Amino acid sequence: MSVKFRNFIKRVGRESEFKPLKNLLLNYLKKESENKYKNYPKLLELMNNYWPEYKERSRISHLLKDHYEEIFSFYLNTFFHFRKRGLTFEAPEAPTPVDFKLIFKYHYNDKEIEVVEDVLHQLKINTTTESILKRIFIFTISSFGFMVEQIFGRPFAFQFFDISANSLPDNEWEVVAIISGREQ
Repeated sequence: MSVKFRNFIKRVGRESEFKPLKNLLLNYLKKESENKYKNYPKLLELMNNYWPEYKERSRISHLLKDHYEEIFSFYLNTFFHFRKRGLTFEAPEAPTPVDFKLIFKYHYNDKEIEVVEDVLHQLKINTTTESILKRIFIFTISSFGFMVEQIFGRPFAFQFFDISANSLPDNEWEVVAIISGREQ
C-alpha cells in the first residue's frame, strides 16, 4: 500500500465523508481526477487517439471494450492509487454502440483496510468498513463517466448492476462490481 493511497483515502474522507448523497462523493472524485494535471491530459490523449477508429456510428462502447484494461488500469492506478496487482477485469461487453458492461474486481490488502478504518475512526464516521470499501471503488469507477463525455461529446454515465464484498483471510477484502456505462 502506498503513501499516495493513504493520502487519497484521507482526502476523500475529509472532503466527502464518503457520502453518496447529493453526489458529494462522486463530485469529489471527479474533481480529484481533474486535478491530476499531468495524467488527466495523458488519458484524454490516449482515448482521443483511439476515438477516430470508433467515431463513425459513435461506438464509444466498442472503444471501451477493446481498450478496457489499458484505460481503466491507468485511471484507477494512476489517478486513484489502487494497486495494479489488486485490480482485475472480466467479461467486457458492448451489446450496442453506446452500452458497455464490465466486471471490476479489487482486492484490498490489510494495509489498505487499516487506512480506511483509521480514517473512519478519525472522522467519527459510524458505518461498516465493507460499505466504505464498496463505495470508494464504485464511485471511483463512476467518476470516469465525465472523461468519457469529453471524448464522446454526449452525456455518459457508469452505474452499478451489482456489488459485493467478500471478506478474505488476514483482514483483506475483495470487492466485485458489475458496472455498466451508457449514453444518458
